[in-house]
Amino acid sequence: MSNNFFQQSLLNKSRSDKFILSLTIPTELKRINSKDEYSNKKINFDTLQFSIYGAVVPAEVIPQVEVRYGGANIYVSSHNKPSYEPITVNFAIDNEFKNYWVIHKWLQILRHEKDAIYSGELVDKDVGLGRYSSDFRLVALDEYEKPVIEWIYKNAFPISLGELTYNYRDSKELDTSFQFVFSRIETNLITY
Repeated sequence: MSNNFFQQSLLNKSRSDKFILSLTIPTELKRINSKDEYSNKKINFDTLQFSIYGAVVPAEVIPQVEVRYGGANIYVSSHNKPSYEPITVNFAIDNEFKNYWVIHKWLQILRHEKDAIYSGELVDKDVGLGRYSSDFRLVALDEYEKPVIEWIYKNAFPISLGELTYNYRDSKELDTSFQFVFSRIETNLITY
């Protein structure tokens, strides 16, 4: 249990961004960033952090199998898990567009003529998906801005980046979304 002595509802939000998504930049994006075509010296290419205001944690589903037993049908576990649906993340764009730019460039290298993967086959047999993917870490914060739970999306990579809608009559932050896919998810409670 946490050392939180105040009995306050978790739904009592003081901020709209109660989630932090951090990711390590994959090696292929770091390598391509060093080329003049892609270079951006303003960005730390070790990790990137998003302050997000909406995220979806996927449902965990293990399908059942119907088996005939003793004149009736019973259910048993299939011991099989279907693949996860793509996850959509809503995020605020930072003042220098760094978080937007990294996802944009990541998508560019995934479809690049020489460096990309087409139809699940590698152009270069020595290049694995691990060079294009990363572990995404989503942390939920409580009402005191302390982490309480984390989800780690393994072997994740973006598949789309949402549109930008500028409206100078509206004073709210500029935001967009991106979608990513992943292989598996780990969930950890954080105690402090």
